[in-house]
Amino acid sequence: MENDSVEFTLPPAPRGLCFDRNDFVKTNFSVDNFLAEHQNVASLETMRDDLGVYLKVLRLAMIELINKDYANFVNLCATLIGFDKAIVKIQVPLGQLNEEVLSVKQCLEDAMKELSMWLNQRHALQKKKQLLKYYSQALNCLRTLDNILKNITDKKKQEQIILADRAVMQYNQLKFSTSKCENLIKPEHKMLYNEVGGKLVQVLNELLFQFWNDNDEDNLLKTLIALASLDRVTETEMLIRKQAVAPLLQDIINESSLQRCREGLQGIYSRVLELLDTKLKLLLTVTQHSKLTFLVKKFRFLVNCFWCEVESRIEVNLASIFAPGNPQIFYQRYNESILFIRKCEERCSAQEIVKLMHDTAEYKSFQRRWNLPVYFQIRFQEIAGSYEATLQNSPTTVNNDGFLLKETHSCWKAVQECWADGVYIEALAHKFWKLSLQLLSRYATWAEKYCTQKSSPPKLEPATLNKSLIENCFIIYVDIQTLLQRLPLLLQYAESKIPVDNKDLLRQSLKPSENALKGTKEKIKQCIVTELFEYFNVQLKQVSDIPRLYRKTNRSVPSKPCTYIDVVSRALDEFNGDATRRLDNAFLVEVYEALFNTMTVSYYKYVEDVLTSVQKTEESLRRLKQIREKTSQQSSDNAGVTDGDKIRLQLNVDVTSYGKMAEALHLNVNSVHKYTELYSMVTEAVKNIDIK
Repeated sequence: MENDSVEFTLPPAPRGLCFDRNDFVKTNFSVDNFLAEHQNVASLETMRDDLGVYLKVLRLAMIELINKDYANFVNLCATLIGFDKAIVKIQVPLGQLNEEVLSVKQCLEDAMKELSMWLNQRHALQKKKQLLKYYSQALNCLRTLDNILKNITDKKKQEQIILADRAVMQYNQLKFSTSKCENLIKPEHKMLYNEVGGKLVQVLNELLFQFWNDNDEDNLLKTLIALASLDRVTETEMLIRKQAVAPLLQDIINESSLQRCREGLQGIYSRVLELLDTKLKLLLTVTQHSKLTFLVKKFRFLVNCFWCEVESRIEVNLASIFAPGNPQIFYQRYNESILFIRKCEERCSAQEIVKLMHDTAEYKSFQRRWNLPVYFQIRFQEIAGSYEATLQNSPTTVNNDGFLLKETHSCWKAVQECWADGVYIEALAHKFWKLSLQLLSRYATWAEKYCTQKSSPPKLEPATLNKSLIENCFIIYVDIQTLLQRLPLLLQYAESKIPVDNKDLLRQSLKPSENALKGTKEKIKQCIVTELFEYFNVQLKQVSDIPRLYRKTNRSVPSKPCTYIDVVSRALDEFNGDATRRLDNAFLVEVYEALFNTMTVSYYKYVEDVLTSVQKTEESLRRLKQIREKTSQQSSDNAGVTDGDKIRLQLNVDVTSYGKMAEALHLNVNSVHKYTELYSMVTEAVKNIDIK
């Protein structure tokens, strides 16, 4: 970034100028740029005036500066007289001094170069000396280690472990020294180095199994520590697996042993776990010792030696246990295997080892071998298939386990079977939960289909009420309410089985199935209402027969409702008596409201047609009489109650009885569709009738 100004102080400028005084002392000051920047700030005349004002300020400042340092200005010329001679006089001494300084500088540089050369030589000698030292140490360690290993086999076991510890220390020292002077090591020494290393590991491995067989815990621990210090943890684990664990499992994990064992696979697993408490207990205890757990690379006997070998032999020698053809046997063997894994996990000293066990390739392979999708498909066909077979076109009554229908009982039984011991597997929890929801949804669909297909086809003037259909609707409704009451039990049972932290997920997923069951209530109501309406509507149509009862029959004035009202009333009383015992009051009220809403609209139309017909008939008769008799008006006044009036009075009695019939069912008749209009219509029709 360029420097915009130099360090220079200008005298202060008066206020109100159109520019900044510091603009003039910038190193990149340009008149053109100055004018371009300020052309929008002020006009040229204003800028000229402001520049003139500031010019006067600068002149006054210059005059003050000269007056302040006037003596220095006057003496400046006098001071400079003879100054050139003085400069010439000091040139020679300064030149000599410069030459001396350069000479000293050169001497110092030569001395530094020589010192640097000697230091480099010394460093190289020290490095060679160190290499020779490492080389000497390597040869000494190699000879010492060779002598120790030659004599170690002739010693007692206690002395052998002591010599083995010394040999390990010598070998680690040899390994370190060799890495430092690798280029100096001769081929024959390298060969000997490899030989003594292999021989040392062989000796330690032999001591390992000797101390294990002798149950010598202390020396076994020392041997493992020695092997760990040689960075032989992985190789030692593999050796223990093949020479200690594998022979013990050879006679246990095989097909013949599975056939002979009375307890089957569980007996084999028990024998395998028993090894950890008997022959392999010492290895398990020692490898979990605190002196080994602090190492960077630790022994994992239970995972890398025991579990991996057991799983490998199960996959190879007991492949038949994974066959999913027989779901009962598959379930038993899978559960026994999972239980075996859980017991192995319980023996792990830390959660870290459990995680290590789960991360092994053998564990993942073991889990994959269990063909759980095929097992679930078989169970799905068993549960869902058998349940589907129970669904018939018409419900079947059984009255079992609190349910009235075979279909409902089969649904609940199928749901329970999903979580039953011998069927449910935790790894398939999500699938069994989904199957439970599907079973509930399938039942709701079946119930809706039955009610819909029975109620939708129109009936042609049915003479009798289909009591069987209504009875089935009652039973379906009652069973669905029972099923809804048991859903919390299903949820509670599932929560105890499914390892889910967020229980709200189960409740939310159950909601659609619960809503589907509740949704059948409307279909059942529609089915009942449609069946009742189709029967009652035929009766209500008989209102059109009333005119025939009173036309020229000389019947008395009506005081009782017609037969069709009695038929409807008796049928409703019979229906209500049965429904009250079975259905809850809230649902029954909804049924009656829907029924009377539909029925009253139809009844209103029938009554309206009769009144209209009566009105038209009377008008026709009146016009006919007017043509025949001049005194028709006088005759009409003396006629009394006419046939048309009797018809209107009968309709009024019927409608009033119809309303009382609705009120007897605890309905508010004023809220029934068209009833207010119906009642007003018949009341208005009889308003002017004079009954003597």
